[in-house]
Amino acid sequence: MQELDSYGRMYELAPDAPMAGSVVPGREFTVHTLDSSGGQIRTDVDYGELDASQFFPVVGPVEIVGVERGDVVEIEILDMRLDPLAHTWTRPGLGLLGQDRFAVMAVDTETLELRPGGPGTPVLAAAQPKAHVGALGLLTDTVEPARTLGHYGGNIDFSAVGVGAKLWITASVAGGGFFIGDVHATIGDGEVCGTGAETGASVSLRLNRLAGVGSILPTVEDIEGRLWVIGVGASVEEALKEATAYCVTRVAEHAGISKDEAYLSVGLLLNVKVCQVVNPRTSVAVSLDGGLDRVLRVAAAATALAE
Repeated sequence: MQELDSYGRMYELAPDAPMAGSVVPGREFTVHTLDSSGGQIRTDVDYGELDASQFFPVVGPVEIVGVERGDVVEIEILDMRLDPLAHTWTRPGLGLLGQDRFAVMAVDTETLELRPGGPGTPVLAAAQPKAHVGALGLLTDTVEPARTLGHYGGNIDFSAVGVGAKLWITASVAGGGFFIGDVHATIGDGEVCGTGAETGASVSLRLNRLAGVGSILPTVEDIEGRLWVIGVGASVEEALKEATAYCVTRVAEHAGISKDEAYLSVGLLLNVKVCQVVNPRTSVAVSLDGGLDRVLRVAAAATALAE
């Protein structure tokens, strides 16, 4: 299995970013990520000691051999090994409630016990295990901060993107330029304080190239086989509108019904997960009940090209 320890970390996505290395489609490889603070956050650190320029590192960009602009890349998450400790934190100006001070809480990534007073203090609750990759995707054709998101993937923060999940994204540049970071041991819907349980991790993946798919929004298959599509917008409403319109179009096309009939059906079957609401661009994941999520499946018009 290919190890990518030597691959670079980047803080900005750009279409002409030099590739830090390459992987062959269909071949398993492993990357090693830092937490979203770049390994700086601890419970005993003052915010003034932190270097904000080192926040939100992602590993990459990685060339996917043979991928062309317009191809769809299938990203399979095969395994994740989390660091023992995670931290959830907020700072002035970060999060839904407009926090006016810096605050940190450590979380054991195995037990997920929340001890607001620190080690040895009573357990408030245990969080649900939702280990997942918060940010992954492909280089976009515009310059973007690594901490943001779009149709190229990025900081989508969807808790279903864990071991056993697949994510499909359209390549904007030749070679794809895969990147990954921002692993969470767990997270609540919306990431309302600005972070999940942020931790470093070793993540094993496999990338495949699909040709002839056509236009898609980022699409996820969770470990249970359910399909979700990711909507992105300046607000939750805008993101939901994008994802809903996509579902309506897919239902109409696959069922051979009118868009009016598809819209009415989607209105009764839509299932919504708010991913994150704390960045300038927000994300939601939507699925369809009654087994109709099958219309969101990504399939190549031609045979998948993999070695």
